Amino acid sequence: MDARLDEPIGRLYRQYNRRPHGGPDDLVRHPEWTGRILDRLGRPEDHFPVIMVTGSKGKGSTAFYLARILEAHGLSVGFFSTPHLVDNLERLRLDGRAVSPARFVQLFRTLEPVLDAVERELPAGHYIGPVGLFAALAALWYREEGVDAAVFETGRGARFDDVAELHHVGAVITSVLLEHREELGPTLDRVAWHKAGIVRRETGWAVVVDDARLGGVLAREAAGRDIQLEHAWPLSDIRVTPAGTEFTTRAGGSAERFRVPALALFAAENARRALVAAHRFLGPRFSMERARAGLVTARLYGRADLLEGQPPMLVDGSIHRFSVRSLLQGLSSARLLRGRIVSIVGVPADKDWTGVAAQVSPLGDLFFAPAENRRLHFPVDPHLAFPQSRSFPNFQEAYRAALEKTPDIILVLGTQSLVADTARVLDLAPTLLDLAAPPTPVPT
Repeated sequence: MDARLDEPIGRLYRQYNRRPHGGPDDLVRHPEWTGRILDRLGRPEDHFPVIMVTGSKGKGSTAFYLARILEAHGLSVGFFSTPHLVDNLERLRLDGRAVSPARFVQLFRTLEPVLDAVERELPAGHYIGPVGLFAALAALWYREEGVDAAVFETGRGARFDDVAELHHVGAVITSVLLEHREELGPTLDRVAWHKAGIVRRETGWAVVVDDARLGGVLAREAAGRDIQLEHAWPLSDIRVTPAGTEFTTRAGGSAERFRVPALALFAAENARRALVAAHRFLGPRFSMERARAGLVTARLYGRADLLEGQPPMLVDGSIHRFSVRSLLQGLSSARLLRGRIVSIVGVPADKDWTGVAAQVSPLGDLFFAPAENRRLHFPVDPHLAFPQSRSFPNFQEAYRAALEKTPDIILVLGTQSLVADTARVLDLAPTLLDLAAPPTPVPT
């Protein structure tokens, strides 16, 4: 990271690092302080339309696909994502390119006096979430640049998420799963309640999955809103090829064929909801041809991403057995799961690590590697559940051991922190800062 960012980044995380112990979001998080900061900054996000994306699975890809579709229509588009992989600058993008270190520092200097003033008002036990501060910096930047629209991805929740404090005209809710039980609650209904909180007073429309649990919550939350069900655009003929995932969707009676670079059946679902949201936002300006052009180049590292090389490596942030099952079905149909396969799995102990490992263990060698994120806890003795597996202290050592096997393909599956480790080991940080540039092949 650029040394100029040390002080600003440290300042943004200061309150978070002093926060009390964790607990339910509705008790320990206070995103209203981010709202106060935005108020004192003059609500920069009110100068351009914002679309907010939340969910348990697929929200990052959906947000990225939506931004690329809007860019393909000739719009200047801000894209805010969370978390970053290698560099905090990745969170703030304009037309695919991350903010420069110099510009980030300038934006921070605008925010700093407001942050100082609001911090002095914090009661005991309250803190300002850093993700909200990064989002405020993004809004300042997008206002200065005069963007036509911006897409913001929330953190784990929505109702008590700092990013969702930004005023937004539209919202997208992706699939809802039982996740973050300590923070969001022990039941799917409770998680859905958190996600449905993305619909605020100023939110005019929302694109949601056709899920009975979520629908019941939305009926109470979104009275009078324009709710678009993504299944109104049915999917068919989904095929994964070495070039990406192809699918057909129908809108207004006409069948349209699309392709995204990600190699997974679920990539079609993410792209479909992005198409529905873009169509709702753009109205008569929406063009199937432009949307097609935007999606075909929408490659996002670590999202069912095949890195070319000898051997090729498939990297995906999968932490649920269902996602991995879908991923493997697609790779199999693309005839990519042939020959010798080595799988490197890095899923935290509180996630579905056994389910992920069970999906790939029949394919060949199974290696476990924890991510170098000290806040996460990984299985201590995974080989007890999978006796034929091997454990390594980090991804780099697991990767070296995998190469010694001379595999035909390496599968890397796990938390986003593990995905970040792969990017560091492969020296892909420059690629992550410019998603508009051609991808860099994996070193051999």
